Amino acid sequence: MSSETDTNKVYSAKEVSVLLGIQNTTVRKYSQLLEKAGYHIHKNELGHRGFFDKDVIVLRKIIELTKHPDMSLENAINAVISTDSKVDISKYDTQKSRTYQEILEDNQRLLKEFEDFKNQQLEFNKELLQQLQKRDEYITTKLEQRDQSLMDTIREMHDTQKLIATTKQPSKKWWEFWK
Repeated sequence: MSSETDTNKVYSAKEVSVLLGIQNTTVRKYSQLLEKAGYHIHKNELGHRGFFDKDVIVLRKIIELTKHPDMSLENAINAVISTDSKVDISKYDTQKSRTYQEILEDNQRLLKEFEDFKNQQLEFNKELLQQLQKRDEYITTKLEQRDQSLMDTIREMHDTQKLIATTKQPSKKWWEFWK
C-alpha cells in the first residue's frame, strides 16, 4: 500500500507497526477501537487499512498516553479523538451522555445492592457472634463439670487411701493392750 495520494504516503499496518515499534496485532486492535469511537481510517476496496501520517500521529499519541499508569486504552483513545478537530464527535458525545445516565443508574443500583449485602452481612455476623457465645458458654460449663468431677474423684481416692492406710497399721496385741 505504498502509493502516493495527495503527496501523503499511505502506510500499511505492518509499516506502521515497524514505525511505532509495536506489534501488527496492536495496530489492528487500536485501529478497530478508533473506528468504533468514530475515527475514520482509510480502507481500500479489499478492506485493508491504509494509514496516513495523521493516523500514525494519532496512534503514537495513544501509545504515549497509555504509558501513564492511570490511563486506560479506552480513555487514551477518547482523549486523542476529542482533541482531533477533524473527527465529528457530536454523535459520540450524545452516546456518552446517554451512557453516562445509564452508568448513573447502574451505580445507584449497585449501591443499593451493596447496602443490601452489607445489611445481610451484619445480620450474619450477629448470628455468628451469638453462636460463638453459646459455644463458649457450653465449653465453660462442660469444663467446670469436668473439673468438679475430677476433684470429687481425687477426694474419693484420697479418702480411700486414708482408709487403707489406717487398716494396714499393726493392731496392738492383746497383751499390749494394758500397757
